[in-house]
Order: sequence, then structure tokens, then C-alpha cells
Amino acid sequence: MDESPQANEAARRERKYDCLVISDLHLGSVVCQARLLEEFLTWAAENARELVINGDIFDDLNFKRLTKRHFACLRVIRRNSDRSDFRLIWIRGNHDGPADIVSHIVGVEIRDEFIHDNGRVRLLILHGDQFDHFITRYKILTDLGCGIFYYIQKWAPHDAARWIRRVSKRWQRNSQLVERGAIEYARSKGCRHVTCGHTHLPMESVVEGIHYLNSGTWTEHPPCPFVSVRGDEVRLEYWPIAIEEPISAAPPEARADDQNDLR
Repeated sequence: MDESPQANEAARRERKYDCLVISDLHLGSVVCQARLLEEFLTWAAENARELVINGDIFDDLNFKRLTKRHFACLRVIRRNSDRSDFRLIWIRGNHDGPADIVSHIVGVEIRDEFIHDNGRVRLLILHGDQFDHFITRYKILTDLGCGIFYYIQKWAPHDAARWIRRVSKRWQRNSQLVERGAIEYARSKGCRHVTCGHTHLPMESVVEGIHYLNSGTWTEHPPCPFVSVRGDEVRLEYWPIAIEEPISAAPPEARADDQNDLR
């Protein structure tokens, strides 16, 4: 097999996607869709030039909660972290703990934020917890809530645990806060596209010419969401790949006069 720099660069150019973004994997949680995640990570390494894991790889840093399937996901990440024809980036999330610990485990470069620029679009990628005022102002209450939730999800059925997580996120109304904060920040950085995680609610909107996407979470029932970049197209898609939204030039929420601005 030819592993020369020229061959690696040729393979990189032939890949279908410029960039893929996933978030909120929550390895260690009983509701993590680890089997589908392992499949996706393997597929992404062969079909994209870049993969960005946008925060919350882990549910917390108690690694005793990681199952064999969770470790299998980490092995896929680690195995592909040093390839010259594939770039893997981790964006820090509020569940991930100290950066040096996670970097040692998963073996990828760590950022607080990242701008993917393929020459046709600039996509700002950040986790979004910095726009969630409840977490930034009430860290002790947030940590207490996470601890309580762990014991609930340990003993409650999976559907009940997911319902509690969804209700608590909506109660904090953080989805709108993250969207609003991300859009303003993207404008200040000169980016027409921005994607966050954190809220666990996949969504897509265009506000005043800024295209916002949230890549949701891998703790809900499949299909599982991810953001893709291909040429000048930035989309919210779902894994398994056969289950995806219809291709469109812009999300349905976009006004006609916004569609030409998304570059």
C-alpha cells in the first residue's frame, strides 16, 4: 500500500466530505449510542478530510463507567488521530474535564473553538456552553444536578433517563441562549456558518444571514445527528447515512434573500 505524502494527499482530495462535526457523545453514559458511534467514526475516517468532535466526548471523567463498546469508540479515535490524510480535532466541552487528561486518552489536538475553511465556506465550531448562562453562573448547582442525574439514569429505564435530560435542558431554555450567542459571536468572527452542541437539540436556522446548526447528541434514539461540509454546502444530516434530510441549498427557515449570503 502506497503511504507516501503524495498518495495520502490524493486520498484526502478524493474524500466525499470536507468536514464532519459531531457533539455530545457522552461516553460513560448508559444512554450513549456507542454501537452507532463506532460505526460512524470508522466511516468518517474514510470519507472525510476532517472530523471535529465538538465537546462532551465523556459524560464525566469516572472511567469506570466506560463499557467495552465505549472503549472501542476511543480506539477508533486514537487509531486515526495520527494519520496524515485525515485530521481529527476535539473541541473542549463542559463535561470533558481537564484538557491534558482527555488529550492523553484520545490523542487528538484540543481547541476551545475551530474555524473550518475550505476556501468556499467558513464554519465556526464551538461547543456552546459559554453561552449557557445557567452553567456559567451556577456551576455548583449544575455539578449537583449532573450527579443526581447519573443515579437516575443508572436505575431508571433508558427512555425515562432521556426524558429527564430533555426536560431539564428545555427548562433551562439554553437552546435559544446558545443559538443567539453563537450567531452574534460568528458575526464578530466573520463567519456565515456556525455550529454548536451542548443543548442536545439538533436544529438549523438562518438569522440575519448567519446559518446556525446544532449537531444534537448521541444519547437519543437513532438516527443520530451530525453536521457535514461539502463544497459550499453545510448541512444537518443523520446517521445511519441512509436516514437523512432532503438535500437543499439552505434550511427551510431561511428567507429567499438570505440564501445567497451563506458563503
